[in-house]
Amino acid sequence: MTRPNLFLVASPRSGSTQLAQWLNSHPDITLSAVKEPNHFSADEFDPEYVAASHLNDVDPTAYVRRRQQKPAQFAVFRNRADYELLFEQMRSPWRMEASTSYLSCPDAPDLIHEYAPNARLIILTRNPLQRALSHYRLARRTGRVQASLPEILKAELAGETPLAARFLLRPSRTVEGIKRIKALFPPAQCLFLEFETMIQSPEAVLFQLANWLDIDHTRFDTSVEARNAGVLPRFARLNAILEKSGAKTALRRALPAFAKPALKRLWFDHNRQIIIPANDIQALSAALETL
Repeated sequence: MTRPNLFLVASPRSGSTQLAQWLNSHPDITLSAVKEPNHFSADEFDPEYVAASHLNDVDPTAYVRRRQQKPAQFAVFRNRADYELLFEQMRSPWRMEASTSYLSCPDAPDLIHEYAPNARLIILTRNPLQRALSHYRLARRTGRVQASLPEILKAELAGETPLAARFLLRPSRTVEGIKRIKALFPPAQCLFLEFETMIQSPEAVLFQLANWLDIDHTRFDTSVEARNAGVLPRFARLNAILEKSGAKTALRRALPAFAKPALKRLWFDHNRQIIIPANDIQALSAALETL
């Protein structure tokens, strides 16, 4: 049975999509067709919430039974057999997935260790404040959130949002997640990276990764770009309606990969960034300091 043996365990909005694509460009590394299958954190995603929020980019069972699996970003693979089918045809030495829910999920490190005790883990983190701000901008960009940052922060502090929907504070609590990983996996199986270093010196980080994985560092393609920028949609209200109705998820499933970049250029205004007031940033920073 072919199983994953490389896990990119990152905080959301820490550059995991970009790093995963750089790694996937190497002939000795294969990324799962669904970048984030969330198998070892599935219990944190209430099925009713997932369905109502249209979180799954694909239906896991139907998806893995197709011979041609188009790349997708996110889905919750609850069934072990469905999860393992993502890796069934991989022949590369390193078989990877990159679920960003594992670092904040208390049970995920134990479950990964039980499943693949000899696996390698890349732990990628980012400055907590910048990570949270980036996550807020993404939520606004997709239309999943229209509320102000203070409103969302207040709801999270009061515990009024579902666990899977808490994106400002919880994913920034990386210290405990890192402790859990270190308690289970020996140092030789873990590589700790920071977003800021990766963006500033991608070649140096990839060289470090190649040495750690014992692969040829010259085989990465750093021209591959896969960043989710926090830009504003041109039609914000329509964008939110399509997101909440599930129409955007259906469109992502139906569109061929080559058509998506052109549609993004049409749909988003890349000259307008989501501006967050300084007072709101200070309030978020204060809340993060209490974690």
